[in-house]
Amino acid sequence: MSHRRAFLSSLWMAVAWSVMIAATYAQEERQRRETLRAPFPEEVRDSAVISPDGRHLAYVQPSGEQQAVVVDGKTDPAYDRVGALNFSPDGRRWAYAARTGTDWRIVVDGTPQGAYRRVGRPVFNADGSRLVYVALVDEENVAVIEVGKPPGKSYQRILDGDLFFSPDGKRLAYGARKEDKWYAVVDGTEFGPYEFLGASTGIQFSADGKQVAWAALVDLQAETWCVVVDGKKQKTYDNIGQMVFSSQGSRLAYTAMDGDRWRIVAGDQEQEGAYDAVGEGTLLYSPNGKHLACAIQSGGKWLAAIDGKPLRKYDEFAGYDGVAEMKFSPDSRFLAYVVAVGTTEMVVVNTREQKTFDRIGGGTLVFSRDSQRLGYIARAGDDAVAVVGGKRSEPYDMIGYLNFTPDGRHTVFAATKDTHAFTVVDGREASRHFDAIWNPPGRRLIFSTEKAFHYMAIKDNAMYLVEELTE
Repeated sequence: MSHRRAFLSSLWMAVAWSVMIAATYAQEERQRRETLRAPFPEEVRDSAVISPDGRHLAYVQPSGEQQAVVVDGKTDPAYDRVGALNFSPDGRRWAYAARTGTDWRIVVDGTPQGAYRRVGRPVFNADGSRLVYVALVDEENVAVIEVGKPPGKSYQRILDGDLFFSPDGKRLAYGARKEDKWYAVVDGTEFGPYEFLGASTGIQFSADGKQVAWAALVDLQAETWCVVVDGKKQKTYDNIGQMVFSSQGSRLAYTAMDGDRWRIVAGDQEQEGAYDAVGEGTLLYSPNGKHLACAIQSGGKWLAAIDGKPLRKYDEFAGYDGVAEMKFSPDSRFLAYVVAVGTTEMVVVNTREQKTFDRIGGGTLVFSRDSQRLGYIARAGDDAVAVVGGKRSEPYDMIGYLNFTPDGRHTVFAATKDTHAFTVVDGREASRHFDAIWNPPGRRLIFSTEKAFHYMAIKDNAMYLVEELTE
């Protein structure tokens, strides 16, 4: 299921296609404002990056035998090679790696920093006030560099080159190797040594930034792992799967293998039950932090479970062939998840099954803010449809970025058919067409007010920021 869902998510959420409106469909001329961001020829599109706030565009453009970064139509100085282009979360700042001769630098807002043998991807904190990256500082060692500060301590390796900021952006953590042992480095303090660190779990901060956790291999011969919270080792297991903090920031849960069975650990307590497997990426807390959900497998069948208890009994229900994406409603009362039934898929809310489709779009489950409505994107044969409150939209070639207005009254999405792209609000198609509609990865149509949303759109080889009203 995981590989298939990843494919579906990239397919439906990119919306880089076109559509032509059939004359029988309802159309309306909605108020909008279009702002030219930059020329956008075909040859730069593979390098294009849209800022997380969905308002800015950057890409790499050939400049003779060199390359230059273009941000909202303004061209930075050219270098022999550029890459790893990244925006700050608010879209106001940008950074990338650039090479001149044998020297690599990070360029921040157009200004090059110090030269190194190699540099990694630049990473901004939440408000864009800090920028860090990994640099090769000599023949064998790397260090974490923070712009505006002296280089950090050097190590043999930084784990996967990954750097982790706390949600408030005040704390920084990463995994590092020295003298053939691994350490978790948090705000410059080393915790360890360990035989290895969990690359898939990474280092995670609680929502309030006060706690930090990671998985560590503590006994190489016995191959035992444990979760470490604020430097304190927890119980050892044969493996650690997923870790997740509650949105309240006070509770940590993780999956752990004990022998050939998987368990759920919440806080320092094992929940009842042991399973053949726990669905990858399905462990999550409810928004109020009171419930913990995951997908569990037993006897080759899958079910959803809350607080360690299956929502249905195995002896009364055969289970599903797979459980993928899971999502709680904002009020924590409903758990929606996607299940496989033979060659089809369907959405289940708590235990209530909805209609089956050929596919459910990965990452498309969305609740209205008042928790009263659920929407998702599905494929039936050659058609893509948006399903909201159990009702299908008109069929399109592709659909993406499904979302509710902040008040939950309206649904919006982008759609394609034939040769153009457009938005749809409550089933009414915009009369304005584009060649394609783009959004930041993983984002839905973004609302700036209760009635206004925005997106990037391509028309005649140019990219526009389009701000549109729902009414």
